[in-house]
Amino acid sequence: MSKVLSRIGTVFIGLVMLGGGALVLWNVFGQGPYGDTCQFSLGCRSFYCLSHELQGSAQVSSKGRCTKSCDADSECGAKAVCVTLSEASRDDLPPFGKPDKACMVVRDTPADIRQ
Repeated sequence: MSKVLSRIGTVFIGLVMLGGGALVLWNVFGQGPYGDTCQFSLGCRSFYCLSHELQGSAQVSSKGRCTKSCDADSECGAKAVCVTLSEASRDDLPPFGKPDKACMVVRDTPADIRQ
């Protein structure tokens, strides 16, 4: 009987270790980096998937992109700015730990496209 319990315990510990390893691999390789497309916040390394873009001064709906919290435009990179999120934009994010400001992609306006 003790041999059987020992084997069951060994198999259980092995499965826990494999599960932990799979979670680490998913966290490192499975989630999208900043700026990647997403549908859910779990798909982003920052856990922030924003389904809004900036058009002029308005925050409009768009396809989802992984974003991050910020304090200045220089943290956001090209074609994105640091903005204070509207209530609609904040609703895209998980319920806890929402940032007040995040990087948001600037949508090209028709005037920008013609130039």
